[in-house]
Amino acid sequence: MCRNNVCILPVIVAIVLGIVIGALFFVGTIVTGILAIPVSIGLIFAAITLILLFVAATFGFKKETKECVCEYGRCLTLGIFVTIIAGILILTFLASLVAGGIISALLVGIFAFGLILNIWSFIGFIICLIRANCYRNNNNCKFENDYVE
Repeated sequence: MCRNNVCILPVIVAIVLGIVIGALFFVGTIVTGILAIPVSIGLIFAAITLILLFVAATFGFKKETKECVCEYGRCLTLGIFVTIIAGILILTFLASLVAGGIISALLVGIFAFGLILNIWSFIGFIICLIRANCYRNNNNCKFENDYVE
């Protein structure tokens, strides 16, 4: 069955790091000029993750794949949509974002929260898929159907 607690630690870490990154933007350590590059990369990563999650949920015929989608799907979906919405808002208002502005710092912090949550959950999802669908025997990763007894 689905474990409900896999999202607690990533959310806490993402909130803390989002606050730190928002504060760094607020004091001017992170400048507005270079903000478009990580935001664009984050949006591309979120879109790719959304497509992979959809494919795994739709075409995951094995029980183990569906269990990984069940465990990490909520965390991934939250991270994906927060990243996409905050990233689009940042790119829309990029010219008006000012270091030292509270709204700008909140927007950057929310984007950082979504992206960190997305990356952490994606890594956990991939590890879950590998662990569930594959097991080790003689240092070679073999699928269940490869062994004939």
